[in-house]
Amino acid sequence: MWIDRNFLRMDPYAFVSTDGNNLFPEFVHDAAQAFEVDPNGIYCIGSGAIGLSCNPKNVQEGHLKAFGASSDLDIAVISQFHFDQAWRDLRVLAHTAYTPSTSKTLRVNLDHQRARMFDGAIVANKLMTRLTFGPHWGPHRLRLQFEWRDRLSLSGKVNLWVYRDYWSVRSYVAEGIEKCLEKLRSFDDDSV
Repeated sequence: MWIDRNFLRMDPYAFVSTDGNNLFPEFVHDAAQAFEVDPNGIYCIGSGAIGLSCNPKNVQEGHLKAFGASSDLDIAVISQFHFDQAWRDLRVLAHTAYTPSTSKTLRVNLDHQRARMFDGAIVANKLMTRLTFGPHWGPHRLRLQFEWRDRLSLSGKVNLWVYRDYWSVRSYVAEGIEKCLEKLRSFDDDSV
């Protein structure tokens, strides 16, 4: 499949050092140990993967936004265990008896998460402190963020996305690419 060969299984753009070395295997090892997950389930997605954003909101004047020093690193962590745990945590949080309507920030973050639920993805950063594994993952995410930002000469954040399975990652990436293509085609249609 094209997405596997050219997006998920290639050396991520953001992790190629100035001297041409691929630093992603080292990052994967570091992250897998920190989060106690299988290293085969860690992928760089988003603009850090291919050097161009696959978020249709980032299509500007008929072009994909390029990865830059201020770009975030989006990291997919495939773990059915952590996904299921987060799903249970979020179901409790989403219940109005547990989360009063006065918690506006939490409500906004839960609403953002609802849009991703059918993608099989949990946006861990926004709700990290509310997840059962948050006290363990939170400090490790920050450590990885600071260490790897320095090593890669970046200033953005490290965003963690917890996926239930590989199919969910592939589908999410494919949907982003397809939406970008549609938006890019609309620019072509406007110029005719």
